[in-house]
Amino acid sequence: MMKTLLSNREKEVAILIAKGYTDVEIARKLFISRRRVGEIIFAIKSKYQVGSRVKIGIMVYHQGWLDIQDIIGANDHAEKSTVY
Repeated sequence: MMKTLLSNREKEVAILIAKGYTDVEIARKLFISRRRVGEIIFAIKSKYQVGSRVKIGIMVYHQGWLDIQDIIGANDHAEKSTVY
């Protein structure tokens, strides 16, 4: 994987993707438009030559920006299901 630097915003979005946030959730959290989130994700995918959100998450982990516990426990932002 190539060592390309991401902007602070791209890194922030990549970390939220690794935590399982949707584009809409990222937009709300960062106070930017959903369209802008899509543009940032496109830039991340281009810089790292990856084609999926899963690969962005793997890249975040390999960069050391999150550890596995951060990723596993990241679904705290999502509403818990009451279906049993």
